[in-house]
Amino acid sequence: MAKLTIEDVAKLAGVSTATVSRAIHFPGMLRKHTLERVLKVMSEHDYIYNATAGDLSRRKSSVLGAFIPTTESAKLSATLIAVQDVVNSSGYPLIINNTLFDPDRERMQLRQCRERSLSGLVFIGYMAQNEPVILEMVRDGVPCVFLWDTMPGTEFHYVGFNNYEASYKVTRHLIDLGHRRIAFVGAMYSLVHRVRKRLEGYLGALRDYGVNSAPEYICEYQPTLDNGRVAMRRLLALDEPPSAVFCASDMLAIGAMTACRQAGLRVPLDISVAGFDDIEFAAYANPALTTLNVPSQEMGRLAGQTLIELVKNGTGRPHQHCLETTLVVRESCSPPARRRAGRD
Repeated sequence: MAKLTIEDVAKLAGVSTATVSRAIHFPGMLRKHTLERVLKVMSEHDYIYNATAGDLSRRKSSVLGAFIPTTESAKLSATLIAVQDVVNSSGYPLIINNTLFDPDRERMQLRQCRERSLSGLVFIGYMAQNEPVILEMVRDGVPCVFLWDTMPGTEFHYVGFNNYEASYKVTRHLIDLGHRRIAFVGAMYSLVHRVRKRLEGYLGALRDYGVNSAPEYICEYQPTLDNGRVAMRRLLALDEPPSAVFCASDMLAIGAMTACRQAGLRVPLDISVAGFDDIEFAAYANPALTTLNVPSQEMGRLAGQTLIELVKNGTGRPHQHCLETTLVVRESCSPPARRRAGRD
């Protein structure tokens, strides 16, 4: 039996071919009963739209792409899912590229996206080494939206927050509690610009409040639970361990608290630990984790809407959104033991 064409579907449903096309690509544009009639015909006759042929006729792919450094981060994944929900509901498929913090892997994925002429891309972060390649794509007119950071003074489209100020906020909270030996555990700050800004925010707060910084108090690890444990063990082995540790990822922070318990230390009585992200488990950790809440889903939703608008209407004026972050104070931080003893 010959396969149905889009014209056949239109005839059977009693609508135009343009209406069938909208049902496939932009279902939200149709009235409910019209959409249901078209979908019923497609289902009954097992009609599958030939997207490749459609792309060839337009000489442009209808597929969008997303880059994410790791899917192990609950907050980054929440952003990605929010992006996917928006673009899928608008009729676009999304190719997900998990770079695993590997610049070479990311470079290969970027090349593949260019070879397939994807309609637009979202970047939930990218490796600093590949910035020239990405900026070249922007200059070539590929709609790109950058997430989880701001890019003031540029014409780029972004949905993010001020990583410097967010990190400064957490560090200042530890200083206000009386800590002067504060360590920083960053998630690949040498490779990812936004995490570098968190390191700079930490150093900026120490400088502004007259607290000395020490190179041995700064660690760089991929954001996993085990790496948080490894980082904390390294810090506890110092001749003068920190009294507080700021981890620029909740996964690192929760792993760090595990290392403290294994070393016989009580959090926060013996050492304070703060995180960054406010993943769901942070509130259920023991003790509950003080951290910075990041609006991950809102970023994804806005980025998805921005990308769809750029793909449909062209780049135009820059779409730039800087969202607010909130310090969430829980039980994992308290004044240092020496200061508490002086008050008692």
